[in-house]
Amino acid sequence: MINPLDFFKVKAGLGKLGEEHPKLFPFMKAVSAAGAREGTIVEMKVTTPEGQVLESNMKLTANDIELFRMIREIGGAAMAKEASQQQTPVEDIPQQEDTPESGE
Repeated sequence: MINPLDFFKVKAGLGKLGEEHPKLFPFMKAVSAAGAREGTIVEMKVTTPEGQVLESNMKLTANDIELFRMIREIGGAAMAKEASQQQTPVEDIPQQEDTPESGE
């Protein structure tokens, strides 16, 4: 069982995440609308401040989709609020989020 205090911490953290990275929630909403489902491949690339590049990918399983559904339920209100406030059209969302070159 989730501690209610932890729930509020997560919700507040998601709100702060949306404020600091305003393109994140609209991007996630666009991915969801496009039909991310079992078999979808998610690629990740991280560049450290020192320039080290780490890359990986994963093919979504039914368990992954269920976990994302649960996370969406927990943080859904914060994510929905942030996404609705941003009103960023999908075509305006760059392919690579928060790259060092973008200044975010």
